[in-house]
Amino acid sequence: MFPPPPTILPQTRARGGQSPAFPRVVGAVGLWLALTAPGATAPPWDVSGQPFLAPVALATNDDGRELVVLGANGRRVLILDSTTREVMRRFPLPGPGSGLATRDGQAWITLGEPDGHLLQVDLETGEIRRTHRVGHTPLAPVLSVDGGTAFVALRFENAVAAVDLATGSVRKLGVDREPVALTLTDQGRRLWVANHLPAPTAVLDDENPVIAAAVSVVDTARWRVERRIELPNGSQGLRGIAASPDGRWVVVTHILSRYMRPAWELAGGAMNRNVISLLDAREPAWVVTAPLDDPTLGAANPWAVAFSSGGDRLFVTHAGTDELSVVDFPAFLVRIQERTGPWIPFATGNLRLMDGLRQRVRLPVAGPRALVAAGTVLYVAGFFSDDLAAIRMGPGGVVAESHGLEGGTGMSPERRGEHWFNHAGLCFEQWQSCATCHPDGRSDGLYWDLLNDGGGNTKDTKSLLMAALTPPVMWRSVRADAAGAIRAGMHHIQFAEAPEAVANDLEAWLRSMPVVPSPALDATLLESPKTDEPGCAKCHFPGVPRGELTAAARRGKALFEDRARCVGCHPHPLFTTGRQVDPGLGSGVPYDVPSLVEVWRSAPYQHNSEALTLHETITEHNRLQKRGRTADLNDEELAGLVEYLRSL
Repeated sequence: MFPPPPTILPQTRARGGQSPAFPRVVGAVGLWLALTAPGATAPPWDVSGQPFLAPVALATNDDGRELVVLGANGRRVLILDSTTREVMRRFPLPGPGSGLATRDGQAWITLGEPDGHLLQVDLETGEIRRTHRVGHTPLAPVLSVDGGTAFVALRFENAVAAVDLATGSVRKLGVDREPVALTLTDQGRRLWVANHLPAPTAVLDDENPVIAAAVSVVDTARWRVERRIELPNGSQGLRGIAASPDGRWVVVTHILSRYMRPAWELAGGAMNRNVISLLDAREPAWVVTAPLDDPTLGAANPWAVAFSSGGDRLFVTHAGTDELSVVDFPAFLVRIQERTGPWIPFATGNLRLMDGLRQRVRLPVAGPRALVAAGTVLYVAGFFSDDLAAIRMGPGGVVAESHGLEGGTGMSPERRGEHWFNHAGLCFEQWQSCATCHPDGRSDGLYWDLLNDGGGNTKDTKSLLMAALTPPVMWRSVRADAAGAIRAGMHHIQFAEAPEAVANDLEAWLRSMPVVPSPALDATLLESPKTDEPGCAKCHFPGVPRGELTAAARRGKALFEDRARCVGCHPHPLFTTGRQVDPGLGSGVPYDVPSLVEVWRSAPYQHNSEALTLHETITEHNRLQKRGRTADLNDEELAGLVEYLRSL
């Protein structure tokens, strides 16, 4: 069961005083209140049977008469009757599902692993008819118009792949950072790629830096990036992308972060807003970024997006508030056309842009991350609640019904903690969750001045991986451990006080976060875990097989442990001493020694984001030789050292 609701703090303003906005107890907290009321039933995830399904993708089959549900944790596919919602068939998968496309009774399913595969599965028999090895963490498959090619995002290779389904040949193309969603326009001639995070950007060399994620537009015939569409400054956390049925427009969901100013308040979306960006598919070009929040109630973490079959409605799930936005899309286009002057993302009054255009629907699921339309019904899957919402829109309004799926035996503290981490019901006015700035527990790629460690000391967002295992915490080690940092973070960033049970669950999840094996490793040569020691993350995080080091990385490892003396501050097994040291920036100010585990995905580097690459970090930004003795290494040795760092 969920613990008591949090205490919401009065909103503090930069120059003193309080916001007139009043506290709201909503989302997961409202669910807790409902479940603890007299006569309340058990929560929907208290089910018996198999491991948690954790549905991540939905699709239809047999002209919409069947609903296909893909489970990540549960490693299985469920086929439901779309009318009765009963499970008709179920098939196991050899790995965690990450993406799904269907056509003519067949499903193309990606498995989100370092040695990731694309499977062709017969939806009648469950037979895996073909298997294609595609790359690191494939997801979001889409099929070409003729059905001969599957396009797949390779998140941690920063690439997309085109898989010839007849020959099995795979072509890859580099895009921006962490592609997570795809859609096609122009009869399949253009592939639109939503890149999850901003590319590393130097922030100290520019008076007006722009740090923003981008959408890549790929010419599928020439197999090249035709256009890179940079979204407004502060855009990050892209999750979903969809093309209108007529192919005229593309919509992408994301966060718009106001990292440029001290984060001293939340009211009005002063820190983060939850938005869609409209792109012109003909140009192609960015048109406008529109908020989905209300003036005093955020709609945190927009995720999946889809159009109705006629294009008159746009649907967006809000994974942080368990809601659905239903937007009158033609009316939205008219309102945009009526606007004059430049679009200013944080101008006064922008939060009224969607007035009269959008219905905000409370969903009876937790963590809505996938949706699909089947006839007149829209289905949304709850990632944390292992259930399905069936939404009907009619003259009498919107009706959302809940239908349970096969799930686990109850929520562990770790899974409850992951749910709380992703839910904005803990936050003042629901503007953000922990995952807003720490997607998947990592970094948003931005540069913040947060009250958690005082004002006037802007620093890049640290990944929270290993944080609970490597005290003290934060760049300046101002918190003794993760327990203290969690409670202080809730107070200073969410403007609320977390109940002890919530804070304990959050810490349990942080401790359990698995390491993603690096794409620099050879994933085809897996080494089985060699230890059960929870703190040993150098080679094998418990339960996560890793690929082998390349020859260059093995040479770099020898340098790391000997001549370069990196091991002095970054020893096995946690790759940090937990001490504060002067990093050699010339200021003499000590900073926390960060763990190097997953350093390959945490650029830019140093607390001030000054170094864009690991090579820069150990060379031109290491003039005082306090970050390893690298001045005497030749180019080949430096390359090997970087290769080893990228493998951790």
